[in-house]
Amino acid sequence: MNLADNIIWLFDYDLTLYTSEERYVLDSLDKRITEFVQELLSVDFEKASQIRQKYLQEFGTTLSGLQVKHGTSPNDFFDFIHQPEYLIYPPLSVEKKSILENLPGKKIVFTNGRADWASAGLKAMGIFSCFEYIFDLKAMDWIGKPVASAYDKMQNFLKSHFKENDLTRIVFLDDASRNLPMAKSKGWFTVLVSETLSNEFTDFSLESILDLPAILPDLMERLHV
Repeated sequence: MNLADNIIWLFDYDLTLYTSEERYVLDSLDKRITEFVQELLSVDFEKASQIRQKYLQEFGTTLSGLQVKHGTSPNDFFDFIHQPEYLIYPPLSVEKKSILENLPGKKIVFTNGRADWASAGLKAMGIFSCFEYIFDLKAMDWIGKPVASAYDKMQNFLKSHFKENDLTRIVFLDDASRNLPMAKSKGWFTVLVSETLSNEFTDFSLESILDLPAILPDLMERLHV
């Protein structure tokens, strides 16, 4: 077997598998999250937006803040925010599908959302079939990146599904630089998919996964394949 076939690719979903130019996708979800906070706490929309962002920064996800501060049920939260009539999904992308289909190895989505949100978006882009699994916030027991337990659960999942020698070539792609240090500590290769500046925990940086083919030769060399 070609060693490249042993690579495990872990893709964040939001603002990673779709670009920052498609920020309106996440904006539609953020609006629903704000509306959830608004109803839960009986505050106006502006105040709810401030709380949403505060919890996101302090706890890694808005949901984590709501759980700690208000005992919110994760499924109640996601059932509310994932009602499709209020949401926008990324457009079909033949180019993304081609890039992912030609990427050697196994591809998994590693997201702080619930699987149904990522699944709907992947289907809209036409790339759902490119991935073997969606490892979502529920699989992390509702405690997401960048908390260490999320990466531990991901690592345990990989150990139970793949051969041990495959776990030496894990590539993690995420738009949030705060999510890279813990991945780096696991020995994963890190790719920051963002227009923001990279840091010491970033092996490679891209503005979009559409740029992934440009770094593949260097990345494959680093992976020794």
